[in-house]
Amino acid sequence: MQRIHLFRSILAATVLLQAACGGPAPTDSPAPTEEAALEQPLTPLTATITSCTMSGFGRPNFTCTGVASGGTPPYLFLGMMGLANATLFTMMPMWDDTLVGNGRCTESLQAQVRFEVMDSAYNTTSVDAFFPCTVF
Repeated sequence: MQRIHLFRSILAATVLLQAACGGPAPTDSPAPTEEAALEQPLTPLTATITSCTMSGFGRPNFTCTGVASGGTPPYLFLGMMGLANATLFTMMPMWDDTLVGNGRCTESLQAQVRFEVMDSAYNTTSVDAFFPCTVF
């Protein structure tokens, strides 16, 4: 709500300044609306893999958690995929911004997983995570 009041104050000051200086040059484009100003994302879309943990209990199984932030929610998860020594079996959205993937890797080798996401403004981003495939 505070952003709306700030936007209105800036818009009013701009109109008064233009009137005092003889007014703006005529244009055919409409003035920006409050809604258009509020729709702009405050930060760029970001994808983060917050963790990839081994959970196999004697088998090389892992769970990775990907989180989307910034951009223009809601988010569409394009997927989590294994790029090197990693095969994903299941992916489950946990919240509006979080995707969890479960998979398997080859023991004693490094694994690589990619998380991809798109926001409602059709911006996309991805991030890779590398982790050792170990068995406990």
